[in-house]
Amino acid sequence: MKFKNFQTWKGSGVPEPSADGFDCGRKWLVPAFTDSHCHVLPMGLDMQALSLVEFTDREAVLTAIAERDRELEQGLWLRAVQYDQNRFPGPEHLTRAELDAINPERPILLRHSNGHASVANSAALAAANVNRDTPDPKGGTYCRDAAGELNGLLLERAHERVTATIPAPSESEMVAAITDATRAMQRFGIVRAADMMTGRWNLRQEIATYDAVAAETGFAFALYVQWADVFGPRGIEAEALREIALKSGKVHVAGIKIFADGAIGSATAAVHEPYITTGETGALIYAPDRLTSMVVTATEAGFATCVHSIGDRSTDLVLDAFEASGDPSRHRIEHVMILSDAQIERLAKLNPLVSMQPEFLTRFRTGYRNQLGPERASKLVRLKSVVDAGLRVVLNSDRPIVLGDPWVGMKCATDRPDGYDPAENIDFDHAFAMYTHLAAEACGWQGDAVAFLLYEEDPRTGHPIDPEIVWVS
Repeated sequence: MKFKNFQTWKGSGVPEPSADGFDCGRKWLVPAFTDSHCHVLPMGLDMQALSLVEFTDREAVLTAIAERDRELEQGLWLRAVQYDQNRFPGPEHLTRAELDAINPERPILLRHSNGHASVANSAALAAANVNRDTPDPKGGTYCRDAAGELNGLLLERAHERVTATIPAPSESEMVAAITDATRAMQRFGIVRAADMMTGRWNLRQEIATYDAVAAETGFAFALYVQWADVFGPRGIEAEALREIALKSGKVHVAGIKIFADGAIGSATAAVHEPYITTGETGALIYAPDRLTSMVVTATEAGFATCVHSIGDRSTDLVLDAFEASGDPSRHRIEHVMILSDAQIERLAKLNPLVSMQPEFLTRFRTGYRNQLGPERASKLVRLKSVVDAGLRVVLNSDRPIVLGDPWVGMKCATDRPDGYDPAENIDFDHAFAMYTHLAAEACGWQGDAVAFLLYEEDPRTGHPIDPEIVWVS
């Protein structure tokens, strides 16, 4: 999109893009992007882990893990990210025994690309005090083989419990990780981001770290704090959260994050129609009454909630909770990948903000087809339907789940990849707005643009990185 007359826009708000565009000499000028749903600190930490994103068979994965094991100092965990059994010729998970064969003494943990599952070796399970007799946690599963032995696969809350055993990063490591993540996002022209799970390690320290990085870099952060870190038994309490002093002027707490279900790739998103691979319908993280209570508690304390819900069964319950809160339009629902016409009508009536990730369509295409079949998978992310229904919609990445290039996301939204219903394509203007000023408004940033991007060539013709960032406030 080309724009002219840069000075008339400076300080006058983010412009609506038009199909015609504007001349800007020999360069292309566009508003900078906001990633309205991502995980900033985890992204920075993942950049230090072994990435398995390029591997498409189990032997190659095991070889890469063995090589990393030889490189690591004794006593350190071996963390791998972007593991996905759906890329293998036969989509069976790696096992605890295969990881034990590499190193039975070093904790090894492979986190699934969807962030809702992992595979652990015996040492990682032992570090979390998980053994054959350990009962499944509510909302999670320690998977087992036919003999009842732990096979290493961890789903949802079970995955979270073992992951929580990994030593927490120090304050300096947090600063370095957030800074690295920020630099990576700026290469895509992103200057503001919403962190969707603040508080995993130490809420006060994490907030202070985001503030320090913002002051140093000019990057702005909206933080969505985990529900338990405010309202749980060891929570910080709502008033204390409001009173935390922030110095940069570029960080604010935007709301409370809740997970209602899992993910399609691990067959844990709560769906009405069973998965092909398991014959089951996924998992709810909380019982319906508990979910409603959590949303109502946060609402009464003055916070908006942001609720992860991928499956249609889960979404029904999230909308029940929003309605019970008395103020459904203040809340956000994330992902809603499987939607019926009736659910879209109900979303239009309740009017919560709807947040979607079109880049998932290309990144997880094989897994979606394996789990749902081609027909069901083709209907995922019904963007045109929700736009036509008048819903408030924003687009974002959920990084580090995907690379998080807004131009790739816009391409997936306007020209859905093969195998997905093209009737759900939206026009470029809508997609662009959902990554820029609408995304910013969804996170609580109102008014003027804070930066523009200068490209040497039309950015719509490719997926350019490293634009010149022109800061205007």
